[in-house]
Amino acid sequence: MLDGFISFLADHLADKGVAGMVKTTVGILAFGSVLAASFGSTPLKAAFLLTAGMYVLAALATLAGSRSALHRKVVRRDHLLARYCDLIYDEIQPLWRIDRWEESAEVADNGDVSASILVHAFVQRDRLRFYRVRLGPNWDQPMSSRRKVRVKVAGIEVGGAAKNQCESTSSWLPDGRLEVLVHFPTAPPRKGDEVVLRFEVHWPQKATPLMRSGRPDEFVMLLGNPLAYLRYRVTLPAGVRVHAIPVGLQAGVDSYRLETSTTGGNRPVVELVAHDIAADRRFGMRLDLR
Repeated sequence: MLDGFISFLADHLADKGVAGMVKTTVGILAFGSVLAASFGSTPLKAAFLLTAGMYVLAALATLAGSRSALHRKVVRRDHLLARYCDLIYDEIQPLWRIDRWEESAEVADNGDVSASILVHAFVQRDRLRFYRVRLGPNWDQPMSSRRKVRVKVAGIEVGGAAKNQCESTSSWLPDGRLEVLVHFPTAPPRKGDEVVLRFEVHWPQKATPLMRSGRPDEFVMLLGNPLAYLRYRVTLPAGVRVHAIPVGLQAGVDSYRLETSTTGGNRPVVELVAHDIAADRRFGMRLDLR
């Protein structure tokens, strides 16, 4: 009987939505009040209140189950879409060439990281249907923290003109990185166009090993195409002392500069500037708090 009622309730909510649920609840309470006033029965009023309460609880449970099912469906869709884009990328790469990558990250005392990323890329094929970026921490972050990660495509320019007709999807990779796909469903950029993308990232606990565990942490990159210019700036909480060394870069061989400074608010800033980095090369900087 209960299963039948839940099934009926799910169908009712699908047809009428939350507004229908509210109207039904109000109707039950109103009808119960009228009967109670007519017959002066307190038990009758209590029975209708109990009925309305059970209806609301069942409706909320049904809504929660529907939301979970919808979330699982969206996650599966995004994983499939990412897989198909990976196949396209592997078959006909390079689709684009990254010319400049500029990233500025601020690390909080608890290890949360807020970052702004500006990417300049040039289209290498006749049309660019999507652009892919992969971001992640340098440790095995639990799923409870991953769920709070937010990556927003804050701005796009194609050939110097702002572009609004694009969408983005994201999915988690087995290695713990987040893959973000920017789609161009209409009027895709053409070969030779410069595409400028700006991402705003909020990543809770990304730098927890550095800030909470006292372990050195690496802020590194790995790109599938050569990179002409990188500027990576990390700002740490006030009062900490930091030591920085390059990762995957050799003095006298690679063209780079790694500097540490302090802001007016006594916040340490580490900045890496590098030029002409080859494809498939892991490089960046290693930070250690002292």
